[in-house]
Parts: sequence; C-alpha cells; structure tokens
Amino acid sequence: MMERAKRGFHISFEGIDGSGKTTVSTNLYLRFKEKGYPCFYTVEPTFMRVGSLIRLHASRIRNVPQYYMALLFAADRVEHYERVIKKRLEKGYHVISDRYVHSSIAYQGGLLNDIEWVRMINNRVPPPDLAIYLDVSPEKALSRKKVSGPFEDASTLTKIRSVYLRLVEEGEVEIVDAERPLEDVLNNVIEIIGKKLKISI
Repeated sequence: MMERAKRGFHISFEGIDGSGKTTVSTNLYLRFKEKGYPCFYTVEPTFMRVGSLIRLHASRIRNVPQYYMALLFAADRVEHYERVIKKRLEKGYHVISDRYVHSSIAYQGGLLNDIEWVRMINNRVPPPDLAIYLDVSPEKALSRKKVSGPFEDASTLTKIRSVYLRLVEEGEVEIVDAERPLEDVLNNVIEIIGKKLKISI
C-alpha cells in the first residue's frame, strides 16, 4: 500500500496595502521550491466564481456596503479552501497564501466595528497553521503605493492596522517589521517558520 503523503502546512501573509505581502510571499515560495519542498502559491480574493465578483467591485469597493463585501470574501474563502487549499495540503504541499481569513477580520471587521460577526461568517474554514503579519506604518505603505486604491488613505489604514496589532497581541498572528530591507524581512520570516513549524529553509 502506498504511504499517504504527510499533510503540508498553510502559511498566510497579512498586512495593510503596501506592506509588501506579495513580494515577501512570492520570494518565500521560490525559497521553498529551491529547497525542494512541494509548495503551492495562492491569493485572495481568488479568480474563481465569487472572487471574480469581488474583483469586479474592487474599483468601487468603498461604495459597496462592507457587510456585503464581508459575505463575498467569506464565500470566496470557503470555495478557495475546499477546492484548492485543502486538496493541496492533503497531498503534502505547503500552501502559501497572499491574504486569508485575517484580512477579513482586519479590513471588514475593523471598518464595520464588528470583528466577532466577521469571525462567525468565516468559521467554515480552518485558520492557517501560521499567519505572518508584515507591519508597516500607513505613511510608509502609502509612500510605496504607486496607484491609489479604495483603502489608501492614512486614517483607514491606521484603523485596519490597529486590528492587526490586536491580533498580534492575542497571539493569532506573528509580527514582522516590514519597513526593513527585503532580505532582512525574509530572514525574519524564515526564522519564524523554522521556530513555529520546524521547517528548515
């Protein structure tokens, strides 16, 4: 009988817009591949049915009720987990996500002042094995962004960041100072992964 593959780990990257999530997560994915680990990279919102609807609304997301957006993100996440993430993990792949459930908690939960409701509508998916929050100040994030977006003003980003920092205090996510050079940030991320998941990369 063929031995069943050991379950992989799910690592998500979180942060306000402009924190460097995509850069850091893609670099980590490449590092996993270089070391020979089976690895899969994914993003939220997805490009599946509900995710595509979210992307359709992206340019005017501030004018769409956040309760509506929160439900869309939760629905997209269920499909994402059941059709993509869960299957890869069961096959032994490590899954790296550019955003996951904590993004909804910080963005919709923070903007609605209703974090517990956002948690509740996302309880159909398990949390990641490790969530890493890349922390930058709103001012630093805005200086990095070349295109304006729906959440790109200092007051909104400050509110969202405060929720992320609360999640750090509660032990749900690991914090990394992302205002440093990329190599320093990556080394910090790799150190956390080694400590928390016992993976040497």
